[in-house]
Amino acid sequence: MVFFGGDLMVLEKIEVIKLDQIDRPVRVARESIDPEKIRELAESIREVGLLEPVLLRPSNGRFEMVAGDRRYLAHKLLGLKDIKAIVRKLDDRETVIVRGIENLQRENLTPSEEGAFYVALKEEGGLSTREVCRRTGKTEKTVARLIWFSKFPEDVRRAVDRKEVSLNVLEILAEVEDSEMFKYFFDMAVGSGISSTVGRLWVDDYLKTKAGTFYTEGGGGPSGNAPVEVKPVFLTCEVCFNPCEIGKIRSVMVCPDCNKKVRHG
Repeated sequence: MVFFGGDLMVLEKIEVIKLDQIDRPVRVARESIDPEKIRELAESIREVGLLEPVLLRPSNGRFEMVAGDRRYLAHKLLGLKDIKAIVRKLDDRETVIVRGIENLQRENLTPSEEGAFYVALKEEGGLSTREVCRRTGKTEKTVARLIWFSKFPEDVRRAVDRKEVSLNVLEILAEVEDSEMFKYFFDMAVGSGISSTVGRLWVDDYLKTKAGTFYTEGGGGPSGNAPVEVKPVFLTCEVCFNPCEIGKIRSVMVCPDCNKKVRHG
C-alpha cells in the first residue's frame, strides 16, 4: 500500500488483523449508517474481495479503527474473522485529520455530517480553514458555510438534512434576528416547502415592517422598547386567486377553502 507523506512516497505493509482485536471509534464518524449500503458492500467483498485495506492505529494492546468502518461492518456481516489492514502509529490529532478527510470523500453526506467533519478538522485537528480547503479540495465558501450551519440547533439541521427546507432558504431566513420570528418563518418554510424566492419575499417584508415600526416618518430612531408588530403577509391562492395569509398556505399555494375542494374533489 502506497501513501504520500510530505514529499516522500512510503510503502506500508498490509497485515491481516482479527476482527475481535479491533475497536470501532468511540464517536462513529457517520451519524447514520445505511444497513442496505453495508449489505451491498458485503456482497461486493464476497465477490471480488477487499480492494482497499482499512487503516488502524495501535491502542492499548488492541487496534482502533481510523478509516474503513463500513468495510469492517461488511466483514462482520459476512461472518469473516479477519480483515486486511494497514497499522499506522497516529496521535489523536493525526487520527482526527485522517478520519475526517477520509469520510469527506464519502458520497451522500448530509450537511450536518459534512459540517461536523469541518469543525473537527479545525477544532480537534488544529487545521486552519485554508489547510482544510487544501486537504479536501473544497472552497473556503463551502467550508465556512457548513461550519456556520453546524452551529444551528439539531431540529433545524435535521430539517435541512431531510431536505424539508434548503440550506439556501435557511441562509435567507437567518437574517431574521428575533429568535421567535425566525422559528415562526422556519416552521412555515418546512411546512410549505418554499423556494428561495418566496423566503426572500417573507424576510424582506418582515424587515420593512420592522423598520416601519422602529422609525418615524421624520427619520427618528427607535421609540422606547415598543414590541415589533408584524403585519400579516398574504400570497395569492393558485386555485381561486384570492389572498391568503402565508401561515395557512401549503406548498401548492391554495387557500383553505380551495384546499378542501382539491382534497375532496
